[in-house]
Amino acid sequence: MEIKYLKYFQAVADYGSINQAAKVMYISQPHLSHIIKEVEEEAGFELFQRTKQGCVLTKNGKKYLKHCEVILREIENLKQFSSEIQAGKSVMSISMTKFSHTAECFNRVCCRHWNLENYSYRLNEDSTMNVIDDVISGSANVGVIHFASQESNIMQKLFSDKELEFRPLATFLPYVCLSSDHQLLNGSSGIDISELKNYGFVRYIGQFEDFIYHITAENLHLDLNDSSRIVYVSDRAEQMNLISTGGFFTIGISEFSGQNSLYGVVSVPLMNCSEHILFGIVTKRNGKLSDAEREFIDEVTESYRQLQMRENQTVRSGLAAD
Repeated sequence: MEIKYLKYFQAVADYGSINQAAKVMYISQPHLSHIIKEVEEEAGFELFQRTKQGCVLTKNGKKYLKHCEVILREIENLKQFSSEIQAGKSVMSISMTKFSHTAECFNRVCCRHWNLENYSYRLNEDSTMNVIDDVISGSANVGVIHFASQESNIMQKLFSDKELEFRPLATFLPYVCLSSDHQLLNGSSGIDISELKNYGFVRYIGQFEDFIYHITAENLHLDLNDSSRIVYVSDRAEQMNLISTGGFFTIGISEFSGQNSLYGVVSVPLMNCSEHILFGIVTKRNGKLSDAEREFIDEVTESYRQLQMRENQTVRSGLAAD
């Protein structure tokens, strides 16, 4: 079970309401309900009695909560212990949403430091809200996230409430990621969202709230979470290998380096889409960063600057062709 799930369970127990806990934890009520159901299934018994007034811990739920509180305290103690032990090391703790563009930046920093005598580098890939939670909890010192540009006001309030600093990196249009010889390409420079209905959607496990799975183009809204053909995967290589077979697709941004040569997979613009994906860096306000973490921030900032320039050039070329 994920430690974060124990925190969500604790929040519902504290507030006596899934809806209120969801607001505090900045996730949707349906998503939190799904998490609590998973926790109960793994526990093997009901943790809450659902009433009109909210959620009340069962007798076993109260005992379960005491164990959870012990575990969460010990996790915090372990983090403190690890920080003390790692004093003097070159450290870098990064959490990111699942985009190769960001992972490549982490890899480049690691490669530049491979011959140091003492270092500890960590990269975690997760959903946007979990990445933010990693930074808040101290599991990561730097987070790289993405969200819908229309959600900027909501996200800025979250950053302010949690005393986080957000640095925008770039804004991209959604792209369709599919096999380089996919029949939908057919010489076209873009794909209409309606054309995707007959193909399998490949998505990451657990990231139901990701904006890129709820796409609107012109008057058509397509919630890809409700697709009749879905394949759930946990890592990027598995996703790319599956898409390369020709019957599947996913939604992302422009290609990462080696995407076509390594996997035979290309990215083409999603036509008539007014929504954008905003990328940025999250850190604790006034938080201390290591030299390696600052180097990573510089690396990812420059990388996304170049991606933005390439995106802008593509858009200008498309307008010129029209």
